[in-house]
Amino acid sequence: MPVKTGAEVALVPESLAAVTSTVAPAVEGQREACPGQRRLRDRLRAMSADLVASWRADGQPRAVRTAAGLRTVAEDLVRRAGGLPTHVGWTMVTIVSEFWRDRLGTGANGRRLLLLPDCPRALGTPDHGGESLEVPHVCGTACGIATIWSAARDSGWVVGSTRQAVSSIGGLLTGQYDGILGVAKLDHLEKAFAMLPAFALPVAAVPCEPPPRESDAATRIHANDCHAALEAAAIDVDWLLGLLGVAGGSGAPVGDYLPLLREAAELFTGEGLASLASRLGMDPSFGLAMHTDRSGASLRHGMVERIPPLAAAATTAGGFVVRGGKFLRPFITLAAFDAVQADRGDRRATSDGDPVRRDAVRAAAVAIEVFHKASLVHDDIEDGDRVRYGRPTLHEECGVASAINTGDYLLGVGYRIIAGLPGIDASTRADMVSILSNAHVRLAKGQGAELWWRDASDKRLSPAESLDMYGLKTSPAFEAAVALGIRLAGASPAEVGDVERYAHHVGTAFQILNDLKDWSGDLENDRRAAGDLLGGRPTIMWALALDRLAPADVERLRRLAAEAGGIGADEPTISGCIGAVRELYERAGVFTRAAAIVSEERRQATLAVMGCKLPRLRDVLEFLLDLAVPDASLPAGADAVNHADEGGG
Repeated sequence: MPVKTGAEVALVPESLAAVTSTVAPAVEGQREACPGQRRLRDRLRAMSADLVASWRADGQPRAVRTAAGLRTVAEDLVRRAGGLPTHVGWTMVTIVSEFWRDRLGTGANGRRLLLLPDCPRALGTPDHGGESLEVPHVCGTACGIATIWSAARDSGWVVGSTRQAVSSIGGLLTGQYDGILGVAKLDHLEKAFAMLPAFALPVAAVPCEPPPRESDAATRIHANDCHAALEAAAIDVDWLLGLLGVAGGSGAPVGDYLPLLREAAELFTGEGLASLASRLGMDPSFGLAMHTDRSGASLRHGMVERIPPLAAAATTAGGFVVRGGKFLRPFITLAAFDAVQADRGDRRATSDGDPVRRDAVRAAAVAIEVFHKASLVHDDIEDGDRVRYGRPTLHEECGVASAINTGDYLLGVGYRIIAGLPGIDASTRADMVSILSNAHVRLAKGQGAELWWRDASDKRLSPAESLDMYGLKTSPAFEAAVALGIRLAGASPAEVGDVERYAHHVGTAFQILNDLKDWSGDLENDRRAAGDLLGGRPTIMWALALDRLAPADVERLRRLAAEAGGIGADEPTISGCIGAVRELYERAGVFTRAAAIVSEERRQATLAVMGCKLPRLRDVLEFLLDLAVPDASLPAGADAVNHADEGGG
């Protein structure tokens, strides 16, 4: 079965994090594949192990932490081993697996998760359909998958099925697991592991590639023994057992951001908000974290309670803050602060040091997320969105008036948190208010420009204008998150470099990727394909189409958009219009051009990072760039969008 390329990964809505985000097409028009010969696989594994060992002795090269740098290294290994260009992606994943070998092999019992596929010989057996989806299917007591399962369990691993990968991967951030190893086809792995840089978290993968069921190879496998089936799928049992059971070894040679990601997520529990509200003298109802409905009832710990009117604003606001999200912005604030402290040799204010200052940093991280959540409440109303975080948007649940008030309340909470930060001098506090208020004004300016354009009869939009809107709408939040951490750590602007320029390019690229994803739908927020077009929102795709299409096609594009977004348009009409618009976009090369702009924005962000004189902070900024704009996940054009539309929904 052909695997998806890295160009399609960013367009899979349910993607969360993975080493396979590094896998991009090795050769134009070809798909990545597992090496078919065991001898070649062993050769590439040995070379990967030697490479990782050299990093521990000499230090990991900075360039290899990017997907492009890792690909260059893997290409060299494949060439030296006599492999094919299509084996580069498999080799990249193998390098990452070797990198995390010691960490995964020495973890505590019950703290490591192994995700196994079904045995190829179990597929199509009579009882296959009736078994649990939570465990891999095996073909019998002597099954190779069963052998791996048993050995892993005896070594303290928790074992599950790759069918549960999307839900299981969140266990890393919540603290349930310290590491995850997945054995699956590349196209299955990418759905669970698509957005984190390869060397950031202890997540490894072992790609496999079972032959198609209807092939001659599959027929021979089913007639022969299980181990032959596994070897044909590139699952080498002895090597995998070694990967699971290695003891000893040194720790990972790069920074591990998992503790900070968890710390950021833990701030947004009901208990976390209640503790913050108590320390800062805020309304205690803010920490109740209830979920409300139109009747004023709320669900808390399985019990329905009535919210007193005077507690409604705080309770509803707190409930929305903890409702969902990746909490990336508070993580950025914590990581930037710790990095600057480490670079300056001042450990007093890190997580192991002065609790007063650390408490202030954590509170500031909550404030940046509270501001973000306030903007989401208002944006959902303005854009007419109906689902957020897999649930009805707040204005759908509580009504527009209550939702507006909740957003306003959250803005007040954000500034209230900053005003009450413990142990902060007046100058630092004033700078933080300036950082946040400046971001707030710029964000509202960008949203205002979008709304003005949406409601205007003149739908002209240049690419430069659309990029300016992106820079105002998305970049300020990234910039403020970084700047808060830096300012609290006491760094000077001369030490840091041009954070505003960096954030501008990261935010712009991030928004364009979201717009490209919009053409495959957004499962998390229940937005169908081309939701921005139907909502009348200005995008770079629209601007590029106007710039590149002939006048007659431009007029047709405008008519199609108006017809699809019109009141009372039925589903056949909407689908037909979307298909016609997609055809016009493809004719204008819109998707390819948008991907090229993302690449250029990423390049400019990388150049801005190079101006940072603090090495650990530079690592954080590079990590954020890889997290927000994975360079191997850029859509290659309309084909990538179409494929993602078919496979990502």
